[in-house]
Amino acid sequence: MTAMRANIAMHQAPKTACAQPQKGTTLLEFALVLPLFLVILFGMITFSVALYNKTVLTMATREGARAGAMFVQDRTISMIDSAATATALQFCQNNLISFGPAMTCNVTPSIQDSILTVTANGTYTGIYVFSGIVISAQTSMRLE
Repeated sequence: MTAMRANIAMHQAPKTACAQPQKGTTLLEFALVLPLFLVILFGMITFSVALYNKTVLTMATREGARAGAMFVQDRTISMIDSAATATALQFCQNNLISFGPAMTCNVTPSIQDSILTVTANGTYTGIYVFSGIVISAQTSMRLE
């Protein structure tokens, strides 16, 4: 029986014929998986920012409808429209996020049967494939 020293046996790699060709396999697998991983990562980031912008547009239409629906003595329809539009646009300017040029918000109020409806929409500019997404929101409130 041959005694083998433990410290030498632990440091030696197995001597097989297959060991030499597998030298760069890990690097090759990393190079193949990395682009897919980055596309998924940037897609998640872009989608979550688009979802955030959808929430901002919804909140902007609520704020605009609330500002227009509040009771003011001797108000006109143009005063209601301008209050709703100004409030919604201000909210959009302060809170919208974009990766490219600034996302602009289009706000259109309308009144029918003493119900104020505020609609806001904008085109989201994301990263590469995910750009050009149209996001919109609408809120209706009864005039006081």
